[in-house]
Amino acid sequence: MFRHILLATHGTPGAQKAETLALDWARQSGARLTVLSIVNEDWSFMTGDDWLNTSTTRNKFAKYVEDQISGEIGRLWERIRQDFAPLEPEFLRKVGKPETVLAETARELGTDVLVVGANQKKQAPGFKARLKNKELHPLLPCPLVVAP
Repeated sequence: MFRHILLATHGTPGAQKAETLALDWARQSGARLTVLSIVNEDWSFMTGDDWLNTSTTRNKFAKYVEDQISGEIGRLWERIRQDFAPLEPEFLRKVGKPETVLAETARELGTDVLVVGANQKKQAPGFKARLKNKELHPLLPCPLVVAP
């Protein structure tokens, strides 16, 4: 059925539905599974000089945010490793505009399908960015499945 599945997740309830679907398909088809975590480039705009008036303060704040994001991704990947065992997915972390990163990664890996979670009525804390379908769909080199 599938040879390579790309799963984009940040661990929210909607994304966890995508995790379950991608895991089921990977197990059924014996497909290679890659888990992609995207750090939205928008966070870097938080370091504007309007409220952090020295480069040292700005750099310390940027390092703090990067450490927090790395910690969240690390915890997510550890949970996925445990939930998906004995399957051994590959993990990728990329920074950029989510729509562009998804399309570029799917193209680079030659994936058969991209699996993401559906937008939820209530967004999870800390995750305010949502995929923009009008921007994503024209870029995709493979089918997109939105897990219900």
